[in-house]
Formats: sequence, structure tokens, C-alpha cells
Amino acid sequence: MISGETPKEPVISAKTGRIYEKRLLQKYLDESGTEPHTDYKLSEEEIIAVFANPPAVKPRPPTLTSIPALLSTFQNEWDALVLETFTLKQQYQQVRQELSQALYQNDAASRVIARLMKERDEARQALTALQAKTVVASTAAGSSSASRAMDVDSIEQKQEQEQESNKSDAAEKSPEDIYFEKASEASKVLSKARLKRETPAGLATVDDWKSAVQRSLVESLHTSTKPGIVSICLDKTGTLALTGGMDNHAEVYSRDSDRTLATLKGHTKKITAALWINGGGLDKPIITASADKSIRIWSPKPTNSEQDVDLRSIGWTKTHIIKAHSSDIVGLSLHPCGDYFVSAASEGTWAIHTLDGKTIIEGSIDSPISQIAFHPDGMFLGIATSDGFAKIVDVKQKQVLATLDVASALESKAVTGLDFSENGYYFASASAQEVAVWDLRKQKKAQSWALSDIIQDDNKLTPDKDAEFIDARFDFSGKYFAIAAENIHVFRVKGWSQLTTLTASDCIKSISWVGSEAKEIVAVSMDNTLRSYGPFQE
Repeated sequence: MISGETPKEPVISAKTGRIYEKRLLQKYLDESGTEPHTDYKLSEEEIIAVFANPPAVKPRPPTLTSIPALLSTFQNEWDALVLETFTLKQQYQQVRQELSQALYQNDAASRVIARLMKERDEARQALTALQAKTVVASTAAGSSSASRAMDVDSIEQKQEQEQESNKSDAAEKSPEDIYFEKASEASKVLSKARLKRETPAGLATVDDWKSAVQRSLVESLHTSTKPGIVSICLDKTGTLALTGGMDNHAEVYSRDSDRTLATLKGHTKKITAALWINGGGLDKPIITASADKSIRIWSPKPTNSEQDVDLRSIGWTKTHIIKAHSSDIVGLSLHPCGDYFVSAASEGTWAIHTLDGKTIIEGSIDSPISQIAFHPDGMFLGIATSDGFAKIVDVKQKQVLATLDVASALESKAVTGLDFSENGYYFASASAQEVAVWDLRKQKKAQSWALSDIIQDDNKLTPDKDAEFIDARFDFSGKYFAIAAENIHVFRVKGWSQLTTLTASDCIKSISWVGSEAKEIVAVSMDNTLRSYGPFQE
């Protein structure tokens, strides 16, 4: 056979006995004159027709013997595969919807059950209280003293059971749940109080700050072997300064008596942050953080609170060491309720602790951290990063709510200053070349200052190549704003007009407002000095 298929008109060669398709054999003979595969010449008389009954069913043609057959087969297989995939996707989506519905129903059922159980418990407590009142009433009207005594005993037993039940309910709450309850209550109280708060009667005026000068200079705080004061925190009266130094020590300095009252030793690397607890004072605890990856809580000595105490007997004792981070601690911030504080490490982790040294909440962001601060309501954190961003983080959800691009493309990226205004609306950030005030309600800049503009205002034609912004702080009333660079610049909030420039040390490291009346600013420097500035006083 020539075609490889069953002949429709079969013929037989008289010479070779081979069977051919008549049409194809005749065409081959016309072209070559010989029989296929042989050299024999065939005449029409030598071609014998074969008569056979046609098959009842046409045989299936052989497949995959030609390119069109292959393409057709591939197309059929592809169509079948696509249809099957589409069917599977439909089934998958249907199962997913059914699962989602089932989970939603389960969650709703769990919530309903929890609510019903709570209502049941409340009803039981109300019934128990009502029964107790009924027993008391019946006891008062009873006839025998013995029965009255028995009733009273039963009432006391029920009351004791209720107290034990309440204690067990409180014990079931986790420290994290207790924190969020306290934080929520504090946020509500602080928000209401903030709306009703009036401007302090003795608040410094704009004219006062226009005439401000340096009031005092304290030299040689900390040790000279490792010079440098990197942090300062004042107590609520402004008379006690808590400083942290490069010499691994924290010091309590009395501005009134002009002497160091105590030196807190124990850290093995520089102090990066130090805080007073509950407003500070001789009888208040202290928190210190260090580049040695540890946090220490110091309790005041019992003699600190005595009247006419001998200054030589004042001191603080280490009571707790917290090691919740695996890198340098870069910042501390006290929660507005005063019962908790937050720490942050350069690796990008943050943690909230109790005042007895227990870590209750831990979180992290995807950037190295340089500063941290609680929002005035206590429900959010402001976190500054070493790669040029400031992030607002929801503590409960541990989610970043806003990311502010703080540093410019032309500077080193670390954010060195971070502060919230007292009303919680404004957020200040300081990087090497720019200070910005952000309106958190709109998540955009309300005002910004470039270092070159500040230097020009200082009457310098060219900026010092080593000059940079260091810190930025709002005062407690939220009326004034101070920026620290080579000098200290005081601005009026909202109008953002500059009131004065105060000459400072060229190695200033941190600044702090004194008290609630914005009448003084204190600055510490890497040359171990402490300077104070305020309106001119005759």
C-alpha cells in the first residue's frame, strides 16, 4: 500500500501480487511508468480489480501520524485541561465561600454565647444580691435570735463567695488585657481633661521669650574620662535634673543646691535614656536605659523622703533589671497613666513594661529604631527610624497607622528628635538637615525648617559642615516650640514665627522645657555642661 490506509478501490498487480489503491497506483504509473518499489512496467491488463464488500463501520484513521493530527490532539487536550481548571476554580471558590460563611457563623455564635454567659453571670449576681437583701429583711423581722444568726452567717458566706468569684475573674485577665483597660480609661480621662484645660495663668508671654538670655551654666557634670551628657529629664518642679552620660552613669543634680545628689552606677555602656516616674522627686523611682542592652529600675532610699534629709544620705537602689532586647536601647517613654513605660532598641523592636520590671507587650517594625515616644493619649506610639522615617503605631493592633518621610535624600537618614504636642495634634521630627512639624489629623507637614535657613538666620554665610539639627521639643502648654542645632531657636506654635535665638554649646545633645509655664529651657552638651535659658530677669 502506498498511503498506509485501507484502499477504497483495491487493485492487484499481476506481476507482484501487491494490493494498491487504484487512484494512487494509476497516478504513480503516469509519473514513473513502473510499479512502486519495483522496476516492473505494468499495463492496464496487468492491473486486476478486486471486488470486496465495504466495511459496515468506517475504520478509525490512524492518529498522531501527521502534524495536523498532532495539533488537533494537542488542541483537544488543552481545551479539556482549561475546562477542568475552570471547573476546579469554581469549586474552590464555592468551598471558600462556604468556609468563610461557616467561620463567620461560628464567630457570631461564639460572641452570642459569650454575651449570654456574661448576662447569665450578671443575673446570678443580681439574684444573689437580692436574696441577700431578702434574708436581711426577714432576719430583721424574725422571731428568734438563733435563726437570725444563721441567716447572717449564710449572707456572709455568700458575700465571701462573691468576693472570691470576683477575684478569680480578675486573676483570669492577662497583664496585657489589664494594660489595655487602664490605657483606655486613661485615654478617656486625658482627652476630656485636655479639652477643659485652660492656659496656665503664669505662662511666659511672647515678649518674655523675645528678651530671653542664658541664665546659668553648670560645668563638669559626670566624669571627664568619657565626656558627654546625652539625655536629660527634669522633675515636675524643674529643680532636679536626671542626666545620662557617656561615662555609663546616670546622675541626679539639684539645681537649687548646685550639687550632684546621687550617681547611679551599674550599666556597662553609655546611658541612652533616663526617666523620672510619676513626676519625679527625691522619693520617686528612676528608669535608665543603656547601650549595654539592659534597662534598670531604681527605687529611692527610705531616707530620701524624710524632712530636712541630709543630702549625703540621698540615693537610689537598683531593684529590677530588664533584658527584653538584643541590641542597644535607644529610647524610653513613660505612659501617660504613669503605670507603664515603653522601650525601643536599635534592632527595630519595642516593648512595654510594668514598673516592677515585667515585660507585658512586645512588638517590632521593619526598620532600625532611633527614638520612641508615647502619644499623649497613650494608645499610640511615635517611632523614629534610622532610615529616615517616623511611624505612628497602634499599640493594641501592633500595626503602623502612618509612615512619615522625615529625612531628605541629601542627608544621613537617622531621625534624632521626636516629640508630640500636648494636645496630640502635632508631631515634631528632627533629622540632620530638617525639622518638621506634622499635623496628624491630615498626615502632612504643618511647618518645616531647613538647616541652611536656620544658619542664615544666625547670620552665618555658610553652614558649618558638622552642623545639624539635634532635638525638637514642644512645651507642656503647646504654645511654644524649641529647636536645637548649634543654637536653640524658640518659635511660637501655629504662627511659627521665631521669637529668639539662644547661643548654646556647639555640641548640644538634648533640650527640655521646665515646668508647665514655659519659662525656662535646659540643655545638656557633650562637653559635660548644663545650661538654662529663659526670659530676662532683673
